[in-house]
Amino acid sequence: MNISELAFKYKKIFLFIVVSLMLYGGISYFTLPSQEDPSIVSREAIVTTNFPGMSPQRIELLITKKLEEQIRKIPEIKMLTSISQTGSSIIHVKIEDKYFNLADIWQNLRNKVKDAEKELPKGSSTPNINDEFGDVAVITMALTSDGFGMNEMHDMAKHIRDILYGVKGTKKIDLFGIQDERIYLKFESTKLAELGVNPSQIAAALSSQNIIMPGGQVDTGARSFVLEPTGDFKDIEELGDTLISVPRSGYKTDTEDVISLRDVAVIERGYIDPPSKTAYFNGKPAIVFGISMLEGYNLLEFSPRVLNVISEIQETMPFGYHIDIATYQADVVQDTINGVSINVIQTLVIVLFSVIIFLGFRTGFIVGSIVPTVMLITLALMNFYDLQLERMSLATLIIALGLLVDNGIVVAEDFMKRLENGISRIEALKGVGKELTIPLLTSSLTTILFFLPLMLAESTAGEYTRSLSLVIAMALLTSWIAGALFNPHTLLFLFKN
Repeated sequence: MNISELAFKYKKIFLFIVVSLMLYGGISYFTLPSQEDPSIVSREAIVTTNFPGMSPQRIELLITKKLEEQIRKIPEIKMLTSISQTGSSIIHVKIEDKYFNLADIWQNLRNKVKDAEKELPKGSSTPNINDEFGDVAVITMALTSDGFGMNEMHDMAKHIRDILYGVKGTKKIDLFGIQDERIYLKFESTKLAELGVNPSQIAAALSSQNIIMPGGQVDTGARSFVLEPTGDFKDIEELGDTLISVPRSGYKTDTEDVISLRDVAVIERGYIDPPSKTAYFNGKPAIVFGISMLEGYNLLEFSPRVLNVISEIQETMPFGYHIDIATYQADVVQDTINGVSINVIQTLVIVLFSVIIFLGFRTGFIVGSIVPTVMLITLALMNFYDLQLERMSLATLIIALGLLVDNGIVVAEDFMKRLENGISRIEALKGVGKELTIPLLTSSLTTILFFLPLMLAESTAGEYTRSLSLVIAMALLTSWIAGALFNPHTLLFLFKN
């Protein structure tokens, strides 16, 4: 008994499965995760180490070389490049395209860098490893204000970021355009010389007093109390009250007088000058939010949720703050999917129209019915295998349209030829299943194997085109099953006379 006879024998179960998959495929079109292009895994990391004021030559010798010696021990590395410049070392690590266990590789990188830290010169910063710079922001928005300083905007930005992290599906929120604050002490050299004080003494006094440390805990039995010692600076006023020791005037002893810091210096709060990495929106200084989404979430569902939360935040913000959307990838993705979907529908209509013209209405309708059936079942399979709706996978459906009708045409023509030769409909069904099942499967597999290198390629291009080969395989195998099982039943029903 061939598969056509088997499907005919259990036709109720078979039709139930087909209809269920088609319905699930229709639902999947609206629920599958959507994005503009296929995801490409970023296999690059940046290791940055700073030593302010050190020359590029010494940075190269004392920092970059030491780190590179350890990092090169990672076997998965494809390329290692570095830049040694005044005050900083930047090492670019690139991993071979064939590796996907990046979490383990990056952890190994951190371990190697940790080992190299022991050999770095005293005063160098802890190496910073950034392995997430490949994340794409699906929404960028700008926070601007009228009448508020950058420090107040920074506090508001952190508050907004905390709220947005509560949106399900949020992976990371980067803030750009933030200017680091500094407290500047302006001295008059002549005044310091008169008092016998130098700037290093003032720095030592500040560092010795601005100490944050635990004070312990007192347990009275019924209750316990946490002790927190004072001494750290809460604001600029407390900083100005810092006492500075100065030699006592007119005496050559070790006795000293004390004066407050504000008596010898002008204390101002400001930002790093010149500013670095500034951000502007419509000509105004701004703090820009880059919002990234976790994998597996639907961009067309995630983005509106973020916008709803942003609208709620705007209603509660103080007057003078403004939030504007700079980029919104969901609109681009929606336009891309709609455009490709329209092309799929147009291609579907052209294929159906062409088949009906050349094969007649009844036969053309039967053959053409395979197309929407296969496409809906393919969408269901894409959902099973966690494939996404994007430009490449939808374009593949267009490519597959011209291929998947071939099986239906061969089955329909063979069935009609048997009927013309006087064979009964049941025998024609058995004959079609017996003689064409394996040849059609061989033909479909040949086409699938042609696209197989796109799936097996160990490169970023292979990652980009992987969905093409997978969707082609799903569509052609589904068309083979539909041609061998679904078409004979439809022909049996329509050709009763």
